[in-house]
Amino acid sequence: MLSDNLIKRLFDTQDHGRMIGCLAENGTTMPLALQVRLTQPVAAMGLGLRRLVELTYGPTALSREMTDALLDGQLPDGSFQGACDRDPLATAAAAAGLAAVLRDHAHAGQPVHLVDALDRALASLATMQMEDGLFCHGDDRTLEDRALTSAFVLLLLARLQGFRETSRFADLMTWFDERADRLDDNTLQLYHMASLDDPARHSVNVLSEAVAA
Repeated sequence: MLSDNLIKRLFDTQDHGRMIGCLAENGTTMPLALQVRLTQPVAAMGLGLRRLVELTYGPTALSREMTDALLDGQLPDGSFQGACDRDPLATAAAAAGLAAVLRDHAHAGQPVHLVDALDRALASLATMQMEDGLFCHGDDRTLEDRALTSAFVLLLLARLQGFRETSRFADLMTWFDERADRLDDNTLQLYHMASLDDPARHSVNVLSEAVAA
């Protein structure tokens, strides 16, 4: 069981591989094809911080320390480095961690520096979209690789209003909608989960099912 104590131990020892492995075992959906890419300091910290926020009530010394470590890794253009410069996976993971802190742990108001860091991360992430709306990771070699990367970014951020407003969200969702019957199983699972996390799309799906019934 991934507890806050275990997250602290893995963070302190910089055991990023085990952090990702424990997150995967404890319900964070990430296909094996992505886990290797995510065993980078920023991605592991971002996803670990998001999980820590879920486990704790209010800010803790560990959440502050992990947040500061994330902010220290932000590049001047707002992005985060992972397996490559301007890495969409690392940037999305960091944004997900920062968004969780702002949503659930910033009870005394929204710290301006965190809001600014998240806004800059989302703006930078949007510049990593290609013409078709998909994101491209440095290790992506095929269209299937890009689709998997993009589906995971969607899973992390589809509910975040800032991401929806900053990115070419409609183009991204349309790309997946039009090719749903041709996606591999891992990508399709991530996309379906992201779609269900989208309140507007979920409402449309429920309405459609009700009408069909």
